[in-house]
Amino acid sequence: MMINVFLGLPLVAGLATYLMRDRGAKGFAALAAGIQFLLGLSLVGNLSSFRSTSYFATWIPELGLNWSLAIDGANVLLVLLTPLITLLAIGLVGDNTPRLSALVASLLLLDGFLTGLFLAQNLGLFYIFFEAMLLPALILIAGWAKRDGATTATRFLLFTLVGSLPMLLGVLALAFSGVGGEGLEFSSMGTLSKQRQLYLFFPFLLAFLVKMPIVPFHGWLPDLYRNSPAVVTAVIAALMSKAGTYGLLKVGLTVFPLALREVAGSLAVLAVFSILYGAFAALGAESLKEVLAYSSLSHIAMIAFGIVSLELNGAAGAGLQMAGHAIATGGLFLLVAVMENRNLPDKLRRFGGLAPLAPRMGALALFLTLASLGQPGLGSFPGELLILTGYWNAASDITGSLTTSHLLTIAAALGIILAAAYLLRWYQRVFLGETGTYRIPKDLDGLESAIILVPIALTVWVGVAPSMFLTPIQVWLDGVL
Repeated sequence: MMINVFLGLPLVAGLATYLMRDRGAKGFAALAAGIQFLLGLSLVGNLSSFRSTSYFATWIPELGLNWSLAIDGANVLLVLLTPLITLLAIGLVGDNTPRLSALVASLLLLDGFLTGLFLAQNLGLFYIFFEAMLLPALILIAGWAKRDGATTATRFLLFTLVGSLPMLLGVLALAFSGVGGEGLEFSSMGTLSKQRQLYLFFPFLLAFLVKMPIVPFHGWLPDLYRNSPAVVTAVIAALMSKAGTYGLLKVGLTVFPLALREVAGSLAVLAVFSILYGAFAALGAESLKEVLAYSSLSHIAMIAFGIVSLELNGAAGAGLQMAGHAIATGGLFLLVAVMENRNLPDKLRRFGGLAPLAPRMGALALFLTLASLGQPGLGSFPGELLILTGYWNAASDITGSLTTSHLLTIAAALGIILAAAYLLRWYQRVFLGETGTYRIPKDLDGLESAIILVPIALTVWVGVAPSMFLTPIQVWLDGVL
């Protein structure tokens, strides 16, 4: 029953926060997210000896729709990171933000729907949360975008609908066909014939590719990341983008394993192209947020590359890298939120020499930059290493020949090299060199430093002791690969 409380808390608190005055809303929302995180820790316990926690109740049996929730190896890291990153984002919402109570309430609702998505063990329930999280995201984008909020939200909505509506048809086709003795439970749906998997998988795949996004479904990404407040983008980049990669991992391996294996080679080529496209686009970007937007595209494509290796190390690395990317990229966007609160510009050309003026900010930013580019000993390194070695060792029938697998792995590794180039360029332009045209009022205060130190501590923990976080993922993968 506690898993229902864990899911329901941010949803109920979010609705309550809408009714509050701005003055107390931020503290109440932060308290709710903090309690949810502590509940998550109590449910998970020790990762190294992790045991699944679940709840099942029949809901609409005619459609195979059940209220089926569980914390398992596929979702455990995302389940814990969702309330934590939401808590950190709420902590950095500026006190002078207009309609502050509505903003933090929307963040809580997004937290709740994302939590439901990751917990869902029924395909119909998964779809409901997949769609529900769009509502608070659109409210956040349209209501608090720096410019062109309505246009940005509309573009995001149209791209999402292109993927979501076909996905609905796929869910209904499975529901009315009566597959699985327990309805649309993930655990009972791996018995579809290869032919049925092939034509039913593509609506789901389209929705996942749009939500990640990877090329050519990324048209909504630059404007959304550039125009939205950084506290909102931190949650979207760190967590909402994982709806696509998590869906590919969970739905692909449990419901459509034969179809995923059939198209894995094409998806690998698309992923590698996206890795390189995002890296080169980040190298040429002149906006703080655009660099991080294209960086996120490249890193998300790397996660997809690991999943389609269909090999234990590659898929486990992808699961770990979902957490590593959420921590590092979320931390960088939280840092940008601190800069936004000081009314600093978004253009790289206006920056320079920030580190001597704000040494605490410069030091923490360097740590997060190194974490994002895959520095050994930090959170992104073990996941990316496992992804590359996993695909290198992948069976030759995935892409047609072993040589092709080698070439794709080498091309994907080039994306990591380019990541060092564009992220170090980002840091150099902002924090080093001659002072830019801005004026910074002050360095990080105690609360801001504490918030930014959380993702830093997490990325060190994952980088130093990755086996603790890998164990539940590998156990789950042993049952599906």
